[in-house]
Amino acid sequence: MIFHMLAVQKNLKFIKANGLGNDFVIFDARFVEVNLTAAQIQKISNRKNIGCDQLIIIKKGGVNFDCEMIIYNCDGSISGACGNATRCVAGIIFETCDKPEILIKTAAGILSCKKAGELISVNMGKIKFTKNIELFGFDFYVADIGNPHAVAFIEQNISDEDFFKIAPQVENHPYFPNKTNTEFAKIINDNLIEVRVFERAAGETLACGSGACAVGAVAIKNSLIKNKQTTIRFKGGDLKIEKLEDDCVIMTGAYEKIFAGEIYDEFLK
Repeated sequence: MIFHMLAVQKNLKFIKANGLGNDFVIFDARFVEVNLTAAQIQKISNRKNIGCDQLIIIKKGGVNFDCEMIIYNCDGSISGACGNATRCVAGIIFETCDKPEILIKTAAGILSCKKAGELISVNMGKIKFTKNIELFGFDFYVADIGNPHAVAFIEQNISDEDFFKIAPQVENHPYFPNKTNTEFAKIINDNLIEVRVFERAAGETLACGSGACAVGAVAIKNSLIKNKQTTIRFKGGDLKIEKLEDDCVIMTGAYEKIFAGEIYDEFLK
């Protein structure tokens, strides 16, 4: 019997990438072992050091998938889904293969990714709609697409004061035992929804892929817009969202590799 062992590398190479400004530190552990503690993840994620919204580890594929993606929040906790990170990981995998479709295993399931030009589409799987809740004067639609989201539709833009006061309270409300991402969404027309997002364990981010899926799917399901697809606009840019009849959600957008780097062993001690 032959055992294939991963090489152990003392200094860790990484890629810094982003999807619409939602940024990630990505370690490719398909051929080199990467083991990080929660304290090390926090240190790497700290913006006084490298800094990121989430830290990603890519692991080797299996019989039914091309690679596995482990997603860590910047506090060291594990996240089930991240649409923007999925596009970044898919982009890295597509660079070394000529397949028209790749499958990425996540805690939320196996996600199908396709590349068309500079854009990557991800089938984020089925979105689950649960009981809505009224909190702090807002009616929140509650949905889960591998991670939880609370979506409030507003007629006027929310002020910074209210956003930073209310969003953390929603995130940590007892109704959400694992905390929640929070989105304030303003429908411009059937083809465009502007969103401001507060991600659990990260705070406000420039974009959120799973958040875009939640906002778009909720708007479509509840006939808040007439279309079955729409554009979700964040501070960092736009994502195309399409809800299928089986409640699966297709997310399409760009990704960007910012730079590659190396973390020395001494830094992690």
